[in-house]
Amino acid sequence: MTKLSILATAACLAMAFSAPFAVAQTPPEHPKIVMPDHSMRASMLIGKKVLDEQNGELGTVVEIMVKNGAVEPKAIVAILDLNALATRHVAVPLSRLKVQDDKVMMPGVTKKMLVAMPLYDYEGDGRSH
Repeated sequence: MTKLSILATAACLAMAFSAPFAVAQTPPEHPKIVMPDHSMRASMLIGKKVLDEQNGELGTVVEIMVKNGAVEPKAIVAILDLNALATRHVAVPLSRLKVQDDKVMMPGVTKKMLVAMPLYDYEGDGRSH
């Protein structure tokens, strides 16, 4: 090997070993649902359990639906209908969800009330899920 190629190889190895390793970094803290400006992160709401005032499980947020214009977004909540032994999707106004200490609550709502709501129609073609 020539002196130039040995020098180039040594320089490349030195740079490679001086670069920080990504695996050594600590993971970021879990992001919060509610941001400092009081906005809610939809990505953090999806998958969260929805609880009643007694911390009983009402369902799970499966989607946030937003329309063009000044229409309030809807949270699509999957609930287990014990009478039908099936999962139902219902749409509730996003403002009905209250986040406290990263728990998603629906004060004043019971599972019976959610089961009585009409099924949410994703396609607009009469099919409900």
